[in-house]
Amino acid sequence: MTLIENIKNYYPEYELFLPLSKKKILFTPFKVKDAKNIAIILQENDKKLALNALYEVLKNNTKNVNIDLLDLSEAEYIFLHIRSKSIDEVINVIYDNEKYPINIFDIKCDPGKAEKYIKINDGLTIELEFPKLKSLLLVDSLEKKDIEKACIKKVILKNEIFDTSVFVPQEIEELIQNLPISFAKQIDKFLFNQPKLFYKLILNNGTEKEVSGLLDFFTFR
Repeated sequence: MTLIENIKNYYPEYELFLPLSKKKILFTPFKVKDAKNIAIILQENDKKLALNALYEVLKNNTKNVNIDLLDLSEAEYIFLHIRSKSIDEVINVIYDNEKYPINIFDIKCDPGKAEKYIKINDGLTIELEFPKLKSLLLVDSLEKKDIEKACIKKVILKNEIFDTSVFVPQEIEELIQNLPISFAKQIDKFLFNQPKLFYKLILNNGTEKEVSGLLDFFTFR
């Protein structure tokens, strides 16, 4: 056994119960090699780059979990709890150039709730799913139009079922463009109700602001 392999046996390990899947995972604190990716997560305005960095950090520091199949909210949840054991339990978000401290353990997870079938008519139904980390890594960006592609799981046309996992992104884009405009409103509702971390922030003027959504606890402004 090499020195590095021996050192790994002495890393502290912590348990964490995931809020959505209710699974117990193990994680270790951040390592020196994670520093570059952590900097990208905290400072990068490009959320897709931040997501790639998040994936690498989780891969380096977790056990008993398939990172690919995580909802983004659970991936964020794991990252924050690793941070709590590595750096500090308090993070800061910035709004209107003001810094607001948030305790990581006060951040909650909304499980989301949405109808996963969109019936276009009697012969056409679209099956949706909240996108997993792996599918989000494959889209071009984390803009709404690209996330929509990751949500479409199956197209049910009368008695035929077409699994979009075998489609190329251009085919899914063409599919979306050729659906009735009513579909756009329904998928907007679906995305609005996807699982997310959230925290009710009380601003200095006494008003309330919710911190939530894709990577908002890292790139929130």
